[in-house]
Amino acid sequence: MIRYLPRRTYSVLRRFLSSQHSLDSVKPVENRPVNTNSLHDNVVVRSPANTDIEDILNKKQQISVNDEENCGLFGLNKTDLEEHFTLVTTTCDNLLHQLETSSTDETLDLADDLVRNIVSISDMALFLAQSTSDKREEGRELLKQGEDYMNKLNNSTVIFSALKRLVEDTETWEQMDGDSRRAVLILLMDCKNNGTDQTPEKHAKIQNLIQQVGQDGISFIKESVAPVRIPIEECPDSLLSLPSQDNKIVLTDWADESTSDSIREHAWRNYYKYDPKKEALLHDLLKKRHKLAKATGYNNYAERVLQGSMAGSPAVVKEFIDETHEQLRPSARDEMYEMEKFKYMHGKFWYNKGHLAVSEVVLFPWDTGYVSEDYRSLYIKEESRLILPSLPDFLSVGSVVEQIGVWMEDTFGVTLVAERPLKGELWHSDVIKLAVEHEKEGLIGLLYLDFYTSDKKRSPPCNHVIRSRTDKQLPISVIECNYTPGNGYRPPHLNISTFENMFRELGSAIHNMLSRNKHFQTSASFLSPDMKMISGYLHQNLARNPAVLNHVMKHHTRTSVIPRVNPISVNAITNAQLVLRAHEVEQQLAMSAVDLSLHTEFPFSDGRSSTDIYSWNCEKYTHLPYIEDTAPHLRSHQLYTQGGQMYSHLWCRAIANILYKELFALDPFSRHGGEYFREHFLQHGAGKRPREMVEYLTGSKLTADRLANALVTPIEHSFKVAAGFKVFGDGLGAKQWWHRDVSGT
Repeated sequence: MIRYLPRRTYSVLRRFLSSQHSLDSVKPVENRPVNTNSLHDNVVVRSPANTDIEDILNKKQQISVNDEENCGLFGLNKTDLEEHFTLVTTTCDNLLHQLETSSTDETLDLADDLVRNIVSISDMALFLAQSTSDKREEGRELLKQGEDYMNKLNNSTVIFSALKRLVEDTETWEQMDGDSRRAVLILLMDCKNNGTDQTPEKHAKIQNLIQQVGQDGISFIKESVAPVRIPIEECPDSLLSLPSQDNKIVLTDWADESTSDSIREHAWRNYYKYDPKKEALLHDLLKKRHKLAKATGYNNYAERVLQGSMAGSPAVVKEFIDETHEQLRPSARDEMYEMEKFKYMHGKFWYNKGHLAVSEVVLFPWDTGYVSEDYRSLYIKEESRLILPSLPDFLSVGSVVEQIGVWMEDTFGVTLVAERPLKGELWHSDVIKLAVEHEKEGLIGLLYLDFYTSDKKRSPPCNHVIRSRTDKQLPISVIECNYTPGNGYRPPHLNISTFENMFRELGSAIHNMLSRNKHFQTSASFLSPDMKMISGYLHQNLARNPAVLNHVMKHHTRTSVIPRVNPISVNAITNAQLVLRAHEVEQQLAMSAVDLSLHTEFPFSDGRSSTDIYSWNCEKYTHLPYIEDTAPHLRSHQLYTQGGQMYSHLWCRAIANILYKELFALDPFSRHGGEYFREHFLQHGAGKRPREMVEYLTGSKLTADRLANALVTPIEHSFKVAAGFKVFGDGLGAKQWWHRDVSGT
């Protein structure tokens, strides 16, 4: 009968029995094994917190800082940042000098150490420049110095010459293992893209183009996120309630959460209004990227950036986009009709807009996000309100992280342990330090949680890799979110969407922790964009599994037990996250197609602009009309940061869906699934060809049809499950919640 116990009971029972069995042999936290494996840079001082993770994150307890000595940020250095950077660059200069005279059997180690040192300091600088740290300005200056030093390395031919000698030394090359050979090939590809294999004149020209592309990209990003300022006298009446400054209404977004159709429409039209300046900046960026691609031997820029990726070529990406669109079209069409009916009910009953037939209601780009989110909220409320009157009370930040830790222990044999930080190690008092420990390998990484809101933070949650795992260094990651702190009566809590986001970012971080690579060039830092998000999206799928959600939900008072009399309610909560998502995938397909077109078809024929290409793809791939005199793509800074690779999110999600179905759908706590996923995917980092690795893991070829089917099927299924939920008084099974007077009064 014990097999019917809840999963949480298994975990607690197992831990209790194991602790009773070996009570005398339990070691203090600081003496637990560290799997050094020649980790030269690991000087890790362990300082146990002996405190419940849940209590720490829910701010019921505080961890004091060990004041014995200042260990520096992340415990990596005891010097200031400027001095640390000087030490790193001096080390790199010495390595570069050694490469000139090294034997071929030393070449790879020297080159790998050189790149590892400079990239690691640049990664830390990038984090500081974007973080809430008081070292933000220092981080920006350090980032600039790091870029200058990187340009110096790119202008040098020493690395390329040494690697060329290595490849030409047949005896040494044949003795190298697969991971080492791949590291060399990745370095050589970087040299080719930097023009190091060209004549000095062409090399200088390519380096100049690379710097110009970077400068144009920064200018485009600044313009793409710049707020719109509308003089109050020229502003539509509907926008006068929005924030103003210096007698001008300031739009930093398009007010997508406003309940007013008029506010959303006018904000959207003004925020995404066509801007010739942005168009010119994007054109200059595309022009220089095209020149750069031609100078380095490619037909176009997309072909250049897709080298080494899982897709491999623009043609494969185009086939994936078109096949997904073809399979998604029926679901997207049905969803649009459903949202039109929902908007009709809003207009008729809530805002008293008059009596229109459903067929007369038209959805616009400013409607879909608000309508679909409202639909999902009402769906959850109606389907689960008898069971979960206050869902966030069961998703406090502390309990979620603690229960995710229990799930990781079941699945990967990994435990999260709260640790006492050392002086100077953290950048904010709210940051929590966790040690990531494996049941057999000991300490495998450090994880810092920076969860709570700050004016300096970016809104979306993200995972910063400070150091990647190699044989020479322990991995360090930071998960940064923007949650509202709790108060004395209620701890900080999550909704279902932020819970999924946390799971996704933890999944990305665990990829770094569980990878095992000899060389930095084959670590998780060098994963191609259409591969690096697979682990995160797989964990997001796990967060949508009713068994996992049921396991994680725990009332913050620890006295309430979530009612389990109706598991349908938990199913409804998880199912709602995929309801009405087809139109969002359509939008992503359209932007991916725009991105691919811009980076393969330049220069454009017939005098077309990027806005012409956007409008054409919008009409082709979505069910929404193109709005004249607007250019939403000019607000997409990803055209620079992910140029030619915007398809990667959908591609990774499709593969994550395949892996989830095969490994975890039947048992999301499967240790076999976790170990298999680690053995054949996570631990390899970038050490194997991406496509070959995934095809071996899934057991069959990756075709456009298979990827599209994996992406579309869960959305279709969720929509069919939710079909019984009707919010319309049209005789289709409307809930009593929505029974209103049809006159609209």
